[in-house]
Amino acid sequence: MPASPPLPMQDDRLDIKAVRDELGLSQAELADMAGVSVRAVQSCEQGWRRPSPALEKTIILLLMAHRYGSTLPEVKCWEVMDCVPERCENCISRRTAQGHLCWFLHGTLCAEPRHQDWESKRGQCLSCAFFKQLLKPTAE
Repeated sequence: MPASPPLPMQDDRLDIKAVRDELGLSQAELADMAGVSVRAVQSCEQGWRRPSPALEKTIILLLMAHRYGSTLPEVKCWEVMDCVPERCENCISRRTAQGHLCWFLHGTLCAEPRHQDWESKRGQCLSCAFFKQLLKPTAE
């Protein structure tokens, strides 16, 4: 089986079907895990609507957890990115010791200005070397 891409994308959208297939879930199972309706998953997979920021982030988190297993919380963005202490003092990822969730938390200081929502942060995260490393597929 060929290796999965770090984050399956279709045009500029998260390829939910590819993620769901990698996770080995039905549409109903993914919908249940993500707290949305089956119709929402179907609509996003068909391209009829974009996933909400909450759904997209939930699916990305499920994918990372699948790939990393219990070692995910051990990953610390500030160590990998070699952040200076002054920056870490006000970074929510560092203050909460959640270095694997820097992309998920809006109050991070990866770049100035601080991003306040997923829409504004998404592009930066998709091009971030650390985020790409978090999404690196496991050996298949």
